[in-house]
Amino acid sequence: MAVNKNFVVKNGLEVDTNTLFVDSANNRVAIGTTVPTATLDVRGKILSDSQVESFVGKFVGIVTAGAVGVTTMTTLDAVVTGFSTLGLANATSLNIQTGFSTVQALSSKDLTVSIGATVSKDLNVGAAATVGAALTVTGASKFAEFVRFEKDIAVGGATTVGGALTVTGNAYFNGNVDINGDLTYDEVNARNLNISGISTIGFATIGNATISGITTTSLLNVGFGATMVKVQGTPATRVGINSIGPAFTLDVDGDINATGNLRVNGSVFTAGASLADATALAIALG
Repeated sequence: MAVNKNFVVKNGLEVDTNTLFVDSANNRVAIGTTVPTATLDVRGKILSDSQVESFVGKFVGIVTAGAVGVTTMTTLDAVVTGFSTLGLANATSLNIQTGFSTVQALSSKDLTVSIGATVSKDLNVGAAATVGAALTVTGASKFAEFVRFEKDIAVGGATTVGGALTVTGNAYFNGNVDINGDLTYDEVNARNLNISGISTIGFATIGNATISGITTTSLLNVGFGATMVKVQGTPATRVGINSIGPAFTLDVDGDINATGNLRVNGSVFTAGASLADATALAIALG
């Protein structure tokens, strides 16, 4: 039947059971149902061989972008509430509210994940990364460049540092510190210092030092009241008691009291002998 004029239906239209239905009371058109819930209600697949334009797109089911016939999805505002699989997405702002999202390649200016994210392979961050909450790393971690920690660092297990470790502030160790190699320091303050091997000390100020091995000391000041002992190696090894600059091997500034014999070149220097006697004895003994 050919109709050469406008075909007007004023009281609704129904074709077959639910092939096409027009609800004139609510101004709705339905395909595949006789109870339309929107202006255009389609219960089935929609196929278009041209561009589909929409001001706002809302998908509540499963959406696949990148299938045959669809290579690019350009949207101003996409709200995804169900399951979505994105092969390649370029987004200025991507907000995933609920559901699961699988992204194979994503280039985004601002990425917000409000529920949880799992990265099964490598994660490469080219610029600065800020982690607002706790960061837990269960596997091995490698820092190839400079790393700065502005607050406390707690190490629960063994820690290995392969390169140089520089601490510009204070360092506190609540347990033992074992050093297999050399230890070089500018100043040390110790309550109890036990040295069992060979030690060379340039200058040390300590409260209690116990040395059981061989110790080479270039300068040692021990203060007990008004007594000072100084050991130096230049020009010769000298010991001074109450003498800052000893001029002899043993230089005592004060009286000497000995409970045993005092010997000069192996001979006993008896009590009451004068200095001249000691000098004469030394000359006689050669």
